[in-house]
Amino acid sequence: MSNKRPSRLRFNFGFFLEATLGTSRTIELNYPTIEVEDLTLSPLAGTFTATRTSEGVYLSGVLRSTLGAECVRCLEEAIVPVDLKLDDLFYYPPHTAPEGEYIIGEDGFIDIAPLVRELTVLETPIQPICKPDCHGLCMECGQNLNKGNCSCEAEPIDPRLSALRQLLDSKDN
Repeated sequence: MSNKRPSRLRFNFGFFLEATLGTSRTIELNYPTIEVEDLTLSPLAGTFTATRTSEGVYLSGVLRSTLGAECVRCLEEAIVPVDLKLDDLFYYPPHTAPEGEYIIGEDGFIDIAPLVRELTVLETPIQPICKPDCHGLCMECGQNLNKGNCSCEAEPIDPRLSALRQLLDSKDN
């Protein structure tokens, strides 16, 4: 028996598969917090349209959410907004799907959790920051410079680069 919880992003489209081609339905999502595999999205909201096609069901729309990440400068929590643009075809019957594409199960259910996770990972910045003017950590003592200055002294300039310092000083005048 699996401990895996059923996906809250699993929808019954069995009735939709019998609909005429071009039939569409709009679905609105509004979850305060939802776990998608290893990611926690809070909130997840938006609308998407499902359209019956000859190959299955086409989903299009935008979902918006935020994702907690670690700031690469100060290591505090960074709340990262993500806009997920749905533009995918779920194939039915499943055996007609090219390898790696999304499918509608034989039971008529569509689970968009893998799609939402994939889009979230693609939209998450590689180096998230908590705020644009984050000062980061002191490289000597590790003090979070957003919370206050440290008592470390500035390192003297390398004598080999003193000519560059003179150029910078003359440019400021």
